[in-house]
Amino acid sequence: MSFRNRPVLDRKHHPRWQDELRSQQLILAAFAVAIAMAIGIYGAVAWNGYYDTHLKLVAAVNGAGFNRDELATRAGAIGSELQARGAEIQAQLGGARDQIVNQQLQVIQDQLSRLDQTAADSIVQGAYLGAQAPSLKVSVSPSEVESEVGRRQMLPLRLRLGLITINALPANAKANAKPSDAEWAKAKAAAQAVIDQLNRGADFAAVAKAKSADPTTSQSGGLVGWVEDGDAVYGQFFTAAKDAKSGAVVGPVKGITAYAVVKVLGRRDATHDKLLSDLLSASGVSADAYRAYVRDELLRKKFETYFGQKVVVSPAPQRRVAQIVITADQGTPVPKLRLRHLLVMPIPGQQDQSKATPAQWKAALAKALKLRAEAIKPGADWNLLAKQSDDPGSRSKGGDLGWYDPTTSGFVPEFKAAITRLKEGVVSEPVKTQFGYHLIEITDRRVTAGGQASTLVEAARKNPASFATLARQNSEDTTTAGSGGEVGWVARYELDPQRDKVVFGLKNVNDISNPITVGGSIYIYKLEETSQSRAIPADRLDTIRSVGFPRWLDELKAKVQIWVDPQFQSTTATA
Repeated sequence: MSFRNRPVLDRKHHPRWQDELRSQQLILAAFAVAIAMAIGIYGAVAWNGYYDTHLKLVAAVNGAGFNRDELATRAGAIGSELQARGAEIQAQLGGARDQIVNQQLQVIQDQLSRLDQTAADSIVQGAYLGAQAPSLKVSVSPSEVESEVGRRQMLPLRLRLGLITINALPANAKANAKPSDAEWAKAKAAAQAVIDQLNRGADFAAVAKAKSADPTTSQSGGLVGWVEDGDAVYGQFFTAAKDAKSGAVVGPVKGITAYAVVKVLGRRDATHDKLLSDLLSASGVSADAYRAYVRDELLRKKFETYFGQKVVVSPAPQRRVAQIVITADQGTPVPKLRLRHLLVMPIPGQQDQSKATPAQWKAALAKALKLRAEAIKPGADWNLLAKQSDDPGSRSKGGDLGWYDPTTSGFVPEFKAAITRLKEGVVSEPVKTQFGYHLIEITDRRVTAGGQASTLVEAARKNPASFATLARQNSEDTTTAGSGGEVGWVARYELDPQRDKVVFGLKNVNDISNPITVGGSIYIYKLEETSQSRAIPADRLDTIRSVGFPRWLDELKAKVQIWVDPQFQSTTATA
């Protein structure tokens, strides 16, 4: 019996179809890997793009972050208000207020150009004020927010006004004169006559050109333009005409020195601001996001009220101080001279002296010699002598010209040559230039402004009683130098932060501060008197509240941890 052998599988040689199948599988696998990698790269790029556009942090306050989407929403709210306001202002062009209108439009354009920075400031300020609010018991209620939202989304009543002014004072009246009763009566009668003329059908523009005393509006036919409540110039006339119909003539309206006849040339009653609503919608600003922005704005106002009622109050601790102010060196310090002079012109008040006669030059020289005789006397008062000088720039400063580098100053050659020959403290003989005759004195020399300040501090500390004399001789502040540097009483937040710290760091009468450089000037202070509770006059109090509030906000800001992306940091002070 025979058996056939079973077939044996050749493991070294595959059928062709198997090799082709395997190749196809490898190609498909590689293709799949490539697709997966491409998808991964695309996804990573897309994610990074989405992150940078939407989720990347732009600011953080006490660990709470704000991303680009939140910044864009806040910028949309602010930008929508600015654009709506700009459109509203643009529509007011055409009238006596055009210059003011254009200035307002420029301000809005500037604000729009830094919108992202303003939005970042708004978000950060809302956050740090919100963090401080509970401790100060400051809050904004939902009803206050809704009320403010409603107010912002309404356009106010606006009137297009024409104006005819009848002066009560005669043309040759002295400055600050007030009309008499008889003058008021005469002006009122003239204004009433104008009203009667208009009511009989006279053309308003023609009457305004013929009779109005207001130079701003008369040539344009009395046209003021569109005015709303609270207008700084024409608010009084808006108030008088706000209940009148379009076309009505109102008056006479009594002003400070004149009566006015007002005509309502157009009227737009208060209405919903549809443009603002459309802009907010187009910017993707939801109602809740807009309310959040408005709430932050109201919170700032609440803090401003708190500052005025709780922080800056009267009476308050104050310091009475005197100061010496020196201009700081700009760039590399160089040796400088401090000069003063008296000028006698042949033709006083004329820039060009080329037409002066020999007799006029001779008279000018005689006057200069007479002035020099007074100037060289011991204890001569240059503040009085300078009142006779023909140089308007230095007349009110005792003839002081300030500090100069004699090698680069722009003095005319004769003046410069005279300086090189002078010794300190010696009054020159009359020096003739194209401007007239000069009496020149070098009052001081210095290498650096800082060195001069240090020398003055040392001298004042040795003899505090000499501070007034040092101020008269050295201070470059024309407001206080003549009174020995006397500043008067100073309260907190009245000066900038650096000088405030220095002034209130002085504890004892006659203390002299170290020099401090602020805004290009070096200040030295002397403490004259202190008071722990002294009344602040109302006008000063209002000023302190105005200038001090941003500083106080900065102090609050310093109490929390804040980070802002440099791209969105504001270059201005606290908004």
